[in-house]
Amino acid sequence: MTTGNIEDSDDDWSDTQSIDSCEAYIHFESIRDPSTSLEEAVSFSWPGVYQEEQQQENQQQQNEEEKVLRKITISTLLEEDDLAPLFGGCQWAGTRLWGAAVRAIQYLTGHLDGASGLELVSSGSNNNSSSSNNNIKTTMLELGCGLGVPGMIYHMLGSNVILTDQEDILTQLEKNVLDNFPYTSTARVDGSQHYIRAMPLSWSREGANSLLEQLHLSTDGFDIVLNCDCVFEPLYGKSWHLLNETIDELLKVNPKCIVVSSMERRGQADGIDLFIDEMKEMEFVGSVEKVYYDEKRKIEIYVTRGL
Repeated sequence: MTTGNIEDSDDDWSDTQSIDSCEAYIHFESIRDPSTSLEEAVSFSWPGVYQEEQQQENQQQQNEEEKVLRKITISTLLEEDDLAPLFGGCQWAGTRLWGAAVRAIQYLTGHLDGASGLELVSSGSNNNSSSSNNNIKTTMLELGCGLGVPGMIYHMLGSNVILTDQEDILTQLEKNVLDNFPYTSTARVDGSQHYIRAMPLSWSREGANSLLEQLHLSTDGFDIVLNCDCVFEPLYGKSWHLLNETIDELLKVNPKCIVVSSMERRGQADGIDLFIDEMKEMEFVGSVEKVYYDEKRKIEIYVTRGL
């Protein structure tokens, strides 16, 4: 296999001008079969997240350039059983790393110019501790996560994370999570250990409550709910109705939950305006605010809060 780097400024937190800045920000590499040049996997690292063995106290005096960034490698190859419904769209979209996902994690970690930081309040299961731009002791749910890159990065930064997608395309995600997080992907999910899980979720109020019950979070819910590029009518139809129902139910359980929706505009018929308008009218939604717009990439980020 060979790797191809997408070159750009590695350390510029606010580089939103380059068309490649989303990928370059996370030190992104595409791994391709040398005989066919077809992509087989992607690898990425996040600024400031180093290999665990170099995070020990006796290594704290190392110079930044001597530290090695932790690298995550995830397969983008679909399993044989997943190829048949490929042209339904969801399977193919789930193997891509979209710019909206990178902007979302930049926003959540407070490294996105032009967007105000988040005040995060962790759920009751995490002792109600509060933090600003600090995900330690928070629980995140990523909806329609595809490759799950934002959730994996947030997990590396300290959060407990649940990555969800449709059950029929979960095989690839489960394998990638286990390969990259062999210990925390098998840890207890009762809050006593640091964990990350890939789990199936069909968007609905019933599906949201079933997931919360499995995780013993029916009372506390999640601190953060993230969805990236989950609305595009030509590909996904009007599934945003079900996405809104799921979000509304999660806000009902935990009104302090923060919902972050990051989406790339792809024409007037993308369905995003309808999605946002309906979200504002949901029963347990208190506010919906556009917090960021990348004019060049046409990426918008909205923050939704409960009542």
